[in-house]
Amino acid sequence: MGPHAQAAGAPISDSPTSEAATVVEVAGVDCSFGRVRALDGLSLRVLQGTVVGIVGPNGAGKTTLIDVICGLIRPDRGTVRVLGQDVAVNASAVRAQIGVLPQETALYDEVTALQNLRFAAALYGIPRPNARITEVLELVGLNSRRKDVVRGFSGGMKRRLAIARALLHDPQLLILDEPTVGVDVEARHQIWAHVRSLRAVGRTFVLTTNYLDEAEALCDRVAILRAGKLIAEDTPAALEARTGRCLELECWHEGAARIYERLRRHSGVLRAEIVDFGLRLYLAVDVSPEDIVHEARAVCSIEGFRTRSPDLAEVFRALTAASAPS
Repeated sequence: MGPHAQAAGAPISDSPTSEAATVVEVAGVDCSFGRVRALDGLSLRVLQGTVVGIVGPNGAGKTTLIDVICGLIRPDRGTVRVLGQDVAVNASAVRAQIGVLPQETALYDEVTALQNLRFAAALYGIPRPNARITEVLELVGLNSRRKDVVRGFSGGMKRRLAIARALLHDPQLLILDEPTVGVDVEARHQIWAHVRSLRAVGRTFVLTTNYLDEAEALCDRVAILRAGKLIAEDTPAALEARTGRCLELECWHEGAARIYERLRRHSGVLRAEIVDFGLRLYLAVDVSPEDIVHEARAVCSIEGFRTRSPDLAEVFRALTAASAPS
């Protein structure tokens, strides 16, 4: 019996008392490859109808976390439950209920969009799939190109077709690994619109992205990973409030270098960087910018300074820098 034999979109559960609002629950997960610990005591909860973004530097553990949620890798310790099922016990049942958009689009370029989706429908065991194929192609704006060979599609069209494939079996949870990598600005915003429209009807998303503006635009919550650890997880607005002000000092280059050496290890400075106009500092919440300016003036002359609120990309850099081993 194919995975679509269960009612489309129906949550699976091994207990009638499972908490319906929790779609993904990762609890205390460790995962190592040889001497490399890819995930280190990581816990994360994803609620129904939300978009949760996973961000972090290269090697932070984003892909490993996705593989663990999908049941492709079994963790060394901890538990993962998806749609009420323990992934370690029922990995096949879980995979039948989620839709995955991998980083590599992995379409068949030499056949049409329709043939790609018919093949996927056969793998999912979807009976009489034509109506559903039309539905998902309409959703991603490709129904008029259904009989075109995929080789001639742009990168953005291929990503949209891959989204259609992930939606074929009407999953409650969609996992998107770098959904807009390699696509142009217009296609990127079209993909964002598809995510928002599906979220509006209760679908749940876990996505990885290296674009912090994408996380800010799409995600209800953002989880920041570094070296396999979850160092922060909250709404974009709350994460932005976790750092204090961004302080920009105008000074000559040699002076900026001297201030940098004095302040870069200051307990109230999360991150410091020399820039073309002088020095940019990201401060902890409880640190006064005026106190930092006073310390900087003890080193060299400051021509001027200004403060502002950091955006999510700057918060990400500050938090990951602050959590790095010294």
